[in-house]
Amino acid sequence: MRIRSFSQRPPRSSCLAVRQSPVRATSQPGGLSRLVYVSQTRPSSPSDPCGDASSTRPGNQSGDSTSGPSQPPRTAPSHQSRPGPDDDVMLATGRPRSTSSVPSAQHPPQRRPGHAGPSQSPGQTSTAWKRPAPARPAQGGRRPGRKAWVPNQHGAWSMLVLPPVVGWVVGGFSWVNLLLIPAWWGAYLTYWAWSQWLRTRSAQRRVLLLMPLLVYTGWTGVLGLVTVLVTPYLLQWAVPLAPLLAVAAHQVWRGRERSLLSGLSTTAAASLMAAITYCLAVGGAGGFLGLGAGADNLPGSSPNGELTGWSWMWLVTALTAAYFCGTVPYIKSMIRERFNTVLLAGTVAAHTAVAAVTLWLASGGYLPWAHAVLWVVLAVRSLVVPLRQWRLVRGHHQPLRPRQLGLIEIVMCLAFLLSVATY
Repeated sequence: MRIRSFSQRPPRSSCLAVRQSPVRATSQPGGLSRLVYVSQTRPSSPSDPCGDASSTRPGNQSGDSTSGPSQPPRTAPSHQSRPGPDDDVMLATGRPRSTSSVPSAQHPPQRRPGHAGPSQSPGQTSTAWKRPAPARPAQGGRRPGRKAWVPNQHGAWSMLVLPPVVGWVVGGFSWVNLLLIPAWWGAYLTYWAWSQWLRTRSAQRRVLLLMPLLVYTGWTGVLGLVTVLVTPYLLQWAVPLAPLLAVAAHQVWRGRERSLLSGLSTTAAASLMAAITYCLAVGGAGGFLGLGAGADNLPGSSPNGELTGWSWMWLVTALTAAYFCGTVPYIKSMIRERFNTVLLAGTVAAHTAVAAVTLWLASGGYLPWAHAVLWVVLAVRSLVVPLRQWRLVRGHHQPLRPRQLGLIEIVMCLAFLLSVATY
């Protein structure tokens, strides 16, 4: 028996796209037999120069030019891997490949940087190599960060400091302020902690906020109770404070603690601290909220001397509230409400109206001229600075940051205090 084979066999290249395996022997006339090879194609890398496996079969070695235009080599799907020893066993014996060599669908093969991977078919997604993300620490061991303890509202600090100082300048200092001022600061921090806790939906983040919430609430409760026990006449200030704090709490409950109404209510409540510290300075004299008998026979007076005691103090408190309430829409027009022309127009109109009133009062001797000029500056600022901020944003330049705006307001607060105290 003579065995015949093809004169040319495909070269064994790195792609291993074609392999001929003996399948059966056929009988020939004269008692001869011929061993027939069957070409088997396995997936190969598209980057290999082997091209289509059908072009390297034994029957196509002559390259018939009349069969039509040459077709571009077809590429194997990108989800298939390079052939290995398990593929040789499968082709030779018919046994399936081992499960360890089959790429998992959940863990597609990843390409290293710089490696030319297989081309993608239209319906397939990319399996580009990605650097593994670093492992995050367990949530159970985390501690509340600085943001949970310190409010990120830079302008709030001037609101917490200026009104009490205004009351001291007009009426004098009382030792009870050593209890009242820390209690007042703790009340604001408690409001901040509760607002953060209520608007947080994650149970893990609420656990992190629980410690500041408990500390600030306990701090405010203890100092507030001691202050009321020492000076029980301060309970009268719950009348004007209660509705303002109720509005602020309602806005926090609805998740709108940054709204205009919430800002106006909290700044108005903070401005009342000027009258409260003045009440401590005069020992609660002047009746209920300074409207009783003897309210004018107390420290403090206007430049012309016609407004004395609580009359002068209520004018100063109203101007303090007008300043802080005006900063709420003014700041919003540059950060959260940019390009809101209605809000800007209302802000400028309010500042202009207060400036006109202060000029009229200064002309009659009821206010220092320095304070009236300051309000003119504030009115001009309420228009120029927001327009400047809008122009920077439209020109893709760096706008003023909230910290910078807060520092500017601190300077304005100092000017406000000096213009009221010196005349």
